[in-house]
Amino acid sequence: MALMTGEEYLKSIKARKPMDIWFRGEKITDPSGHPALKPSLETIMTIYDLGHHPKFREMLVVKSHLTGKECNLYTSPLMSREDAMQKTRVARSLAEVLGCCTFRCTGSEAISGLYPLTYDMDKALGTDYHERFKKWLMNVQEKDLTITAALTDVKGDRKLKPEHQKDKDMYLRVVEKRDDGIVIRGAKINQTGVLFGHEFVIVPTAAMTEEGKAYAVSCAVPADTPGVSYALGRTPFDQRMMGDEYDNIDIGKKYGDHQATLICDDIFVPNERVFMCEEWEFTPLLIEFFTAVHRLTAGACKSGGVSLLTGATKVVADSINVGKISHIRSKLAEMGITAETLYALSLSAGVEGFKHESGAWIPNSLLAHAAKYQATIMPHNIVRYVREIMSGTGETFPAARDLLDSGISEKLRKYLAPAKEGMTPEDRLRVYRLAENMARGSNWSAMAIHGGGNTEAARLMAYRHMNLDKLAKLAEVACGIDDNDELAADLISERHGKIDWDPKIFKVKAK
Repeated sequence: MALMTGEEYLKSIKARKPMDIWFRGEKITDPSGHPALKPSLETIMTIYDLGHHPKFREMLVVKSHLTGKECNLYTSPLMSREDAMQKTRVARSLAEVLGCCTFRCTGSEAISGLYPLTYDMDKALGTDYHERFKKWLMNVQEKDLTITAALTDVKGDRKLKPEHQKDKDMYLRVVEKRDDGIVIRGAKINQTGVLFGHEFVIVPTAAMTEEGKAYAVSCAVPADTPGVSYALGRTPFDQRMMGDEYDNIDIGKKYGDHQATLICDDIFVPNERVFMCEEWEFTPLLIEFFTAVHRLTAGACKSGGVSLLTGATKVVADSINVGKISHIRSKLAEMGITAETLYALSLSAGVEGFKHESGAWIPNSLLAHAAKYQATIMPHNIVRYVREIMSGTGETFPAARDLLDSGISEKLRKYLAPAKEGMTPEDRLRVYRLAENMARGSNWSAMAIHGGGNTEAARLMAYRHMNLDKLAKLAEVACGIDDNDELAADLISERHGKIDWDPKIFKVKAK
């Protein structure tokens, strides 16, 4: 099968077996036709269509190193520095188009993490996970499937390890091993785009111990597998998605995303779909590989969102004729600088990576985590500027129908007319709603903090990769505590101005 179009994708989703999906106490029989999911469907169909767009195809289509055929970038692991740079550019570019998650990112990052991980496991343990994974991946590429990654467990008591929880299902685990596969039980939360994915990949959320080896599991599960249930998460805007012709205006844009909790109720996964089963000692390595790519992407996609929000804020300012006031220009400049800073960190993480023995390209973890850390802070700083410039009106503007098609419309159009010549009241409402969506009402601002890990997780992971002893030694030479100038020269020459990273951290000793 060639790369799918949006319509072909829609047919493939409608062809799934009935799924157990719930929202506000009611069962959703057809997610592709539900008003609350309409913006999500627009997003994923657009992602597929952009793969055929002459100006996006070069970014989104790559050649598979497994088959030599064309495949979507989201179904291919990173295999070179150029791939990592392309992943960054795609994440930023699509965020500027959509202003929300693309849904296919987490799956692509699980693919990029599992490819070298399964290679290392086979080399150390004599397993056949890598060959299983490659066969599964070739099918994903051939069918152009959307894969999401189920990462975050519900976690229960955060002070306790998985195996010490009062309810052992607070982390997803293997409850039975069979000759032909495994049975898993548990739940994953905040799973972006999962209702419109063909399959999801289970990935451990933390490094496991030998006592908790049942929680060291990774596998691929078709989204319509019997025994999997879903609860669609709420958003501040879901009451505005009522199937009305004015929904897109009230929401702020036609694109959106969704999160859901997925529950695996003793589902069976055949061996060919299992890529880790109780190899607990490899869970830290999987997290390293996965987060290096995932957090590179996090910085890049938030960069694109900030760019879009900056543009919206400029239109808002012009609508009330304050766009050229000095403090407004200063705030817009800072917003633009924020976007470029996040983009630069993400891009450099890909550039400064290293080649794994499997052939995969591993981004620089320190820079990737630095990008993610800044993505948890910088977008929220600029949101304050957006709300200042909007003057509080974004959240309280009337509904689109009242402005455009009601008994009060004529009066509202008079009093809500923009100051900018040629701009209509509808134009003003549209851009205010876009700014409101990204500054307050959508998942975008929440994902800036928690998507790909929270602030503290990024800080701790970055700390792991900092060579503070080396930096301390440089300081001792600089101030004269150590008078060995040649030592400083040796230490600096090892870096050549680059951020420290050590591929040895990714090594696991064979048993």
